[in-house]
Amino acid sequence: MERTQAYGRKLRVGTLLRLTGLLHQLVGLLLAGDLVVAVLRDGYVGAFEVDVQRAVMFWYFVSGFFMLFAGSALAEIERERPLPAGLGWWLLGIGVFGGLAIPLSGFWLAVPQGLLVLARARAR
Repeated sequence: MERTQAYGRKLRVGTLLRLTGLLHQLVGLLLAGDLVVAVLRDGYVGAFEVDVQRAVMFWYFVSGFFMLFAGSALAEIERERPLPAGLGWWLLGIGVFGGLAIPLSGFWLAVPQGLLVLARARAR
């Protein structure tokens, strides 16, 4: 029980991923707020199919919501035990692969999160 309580006080990767998702959504609103307004004005249903930029914006926001959802789930798991090393490798791979493809992006935020998962998995 002590181990669980001590582990519960650490900074959670799930929390970091939620913050990344929140930042993702804020950047999306800053960069594509006019498209969001246009989609809402057009009634939302079917409003993304008419334009490639709208479709890209849709998937940008969906990925941000997925980060928020996944971060919440991971934070719950982390209350009980460290995350598996495989997740760390995935975060690291996505961060490097995406960061190399789009150097001026938030993909790099996944790298330290992946490394943190790997370090905690190794320490266990």
